[in-house]
Amino acid sequence: MKKKQQNEPAAEVETTGLNNQSDAQSKKVEPAAPEAKSAAEIASADGVAVKKVRSFSLERRRAAAGYVFVLPFIIGFVAFLLYPLIQNLILSLGNITEIQGLKTEFIGLQHYRQLFLEDVQFVPAFLETLQTTFLWTPFILVFALFIAILLNRKIKGRGFFRVVFFMPVLLGSGYIMQQLSGSASILALPEGFQDFLQYTFSAQVADFFSELIAQIMNVFWKTGVQIVIFLSALQSVPDSYYEAARVDNANGWDCFWKITLPMISPTILLNAIYTIIENFSSTDNAIGAYIVQTGMTNANFEVAAAMGWVYFLVVLVLVGLIFLVSRKAVKYDK
Repeated sequence: MKKKQQNEPAAEVETTGLNNQSDAQSKKVEPAAPEAKSAAEIASADGVAVKKVRSFSLERRRAAAGYVFVLPFIIGFVAFLLYPLIQNLILSLGNITEIQGLKTEFIGLQHYRQLFLEDVQFVPAFLETLQTTFLWTPFILVFALFIAILLNRKIKGRGFFRVVFFMPVLLGSGYIMQQLSGSASILALPEGFQDFLQYTFSAQVADFFSELIAQIMNVFWKTGVQIVIFLSALQSVPDSYYEAARVDNANGWDCFWKITLPMISPTILLNAIYTIIENFSSTDNAIGAYIVQTGMTNANFEVAAAMGWVYFLVVLVLVGLIFLVSRKAVKYDK
């Protein structure tokens, strides 16, 4: 019995030894699990794939889409406008020696000095254009926003009214515009009513009302594009914002100042810039008519070119100042 008890521990030692050896062999046979790599190691090891993923990010796709939409204008500008622009700048800095080919002799800034020191009509016409533009731009924006808010409501015949307010954009050029805005304009105050005001009150009162009606119709005539842009901006404001505001007992006036106006502030800036540039680029204003008269009627191409460049630089500076001033007021979606 003693011999059997002594042999049993030895057998247990042998079995445990065998188990340890089998475990060691199994450990040798099974390969070690690879350690998890960090994101930086994966990026460094597979840099090409990371670059490909980044190149198709949402931000870059939006930028590429923007370049695609701008590309037709860039091609048109380079093909049709860049050379005349450079030629115009050369013309403003010289005198024409040969009309064929517009060969010029460089004289520097002499024409620019002539505009401010000798020409008695350029500066007053320029100031008049500035005054008219900055006086009527707020009225055009307010009127366009008011009409856009009305057209954004669910009313009958909304499509018809949109066409009516956009019609001046289609008719506002060429011979039709000349007939509508001429001395015998159908948009002016009727002659009979003007005579009535003149005999009843005075000639000054009749002239005041006649000018007022003409300016009102002018504002109406120049708001077609702005109304469409404002209407698009109003339709892009989520309805959930207004629903949340109504839950907090906000009325329509509160919704306009707290939701609508901040949400469409980039569109207001866009329409302001568009209106200013449209008024400045029109040949109906004082400085535009004076440039056309100097260049076409008087055939003084060099001075007219200098006027155009002064005009362009002033407008560029004004637009830049408007952008800087409105940076805090305009709220962009990020």
